[in-house]
Amino acid sequence: MTDYDGSPFHIIDNIYYIGTDFVSSHIFTSKEGHILLDTCWPDSGPGILNGVTELGFSPKDIRYLVISHAHIDHLGSTALLAKETGATICVGEADVEAAEKGSTTQAGLVGFETFKVHRPLKEGDVIAVGGRRLHVYHTPGHTPGCCSFGFKVQDENRTYRGMLFGGAGLNVFEEENLKRNIYGGTIEDLRKSLERMLRFDAKVWLGNHPFHNDTFQKLEHLRQGIRPNPYIDPDGWKAFLTARLVEVEELLSTAR
Repeated sequence: MTDYDGSPFHIIDNIYYIGTDFVSSHIFTSKEGHILLDTCWPDSGPGILNGVTELGFSPKDIRYLVISHAHIDHLGSTALLAKETGATICVGEADVEAAEKGSTTQAGLVGFETFKVHRPLKEGDVIAVGGRRLHVYHTPGHTPGCCSFGFKVQDENRTYRGMLFGGAGLNVFEEENLKRNIYGGTIEDLRKSLERMLRFDAKVWLGNHPFHNDTFQKLEHLRQGIRPNPYIDPDGWKAFLTARLVEVEELLSTAR
């Protein structure tokens, strides 16, 4: 795995990475304001704010904090970032309670700072700032309210479909987690969500963990001057989802 020094970096078009070495956070920028997607761990907030500033943007210009799903490594710093930015907080409808109250069925949320969700997300919603639009797809499985996001990407005078799948981890279905319903996930729902995402012909895709889409390896290739932009990776999108779907089918087969 490529070493990551924690510095924020440009991915493609108006999209930048400001996450950690384990969990992703992306900022979509525009002249009219920005959308931040996922806030990482409870102690990640100061680093995210510093990263936004280091990139040359103002945290006060962040209009939306969008959460892919209600696990502590994806919404941990939301309360802090909301206070610092005044941004509207968006969470999938079925994950709102876990965000607002904390929940023993959502692993790790006990003890984190809860927050008020301003905009519960549902299928078909669009989050828009300055011509930048995130299309919301409800893709349950990893959590009940897990959401994925579609967007357009411009690169070298071409337009590409971009996607981020909101929750692909199978750890939620490990035997002990299932027994205690720690995560609230449903494997049948995840299978349907994976099958649905495979029907999207995404050319650029982001991972909500950097090891999903080889975020740092692609950065290394980008810095080496490799073209086209390494984040244009339609084969990787399909391969990732297909491999995960095979694993899900195996788990379902074992459970029968």
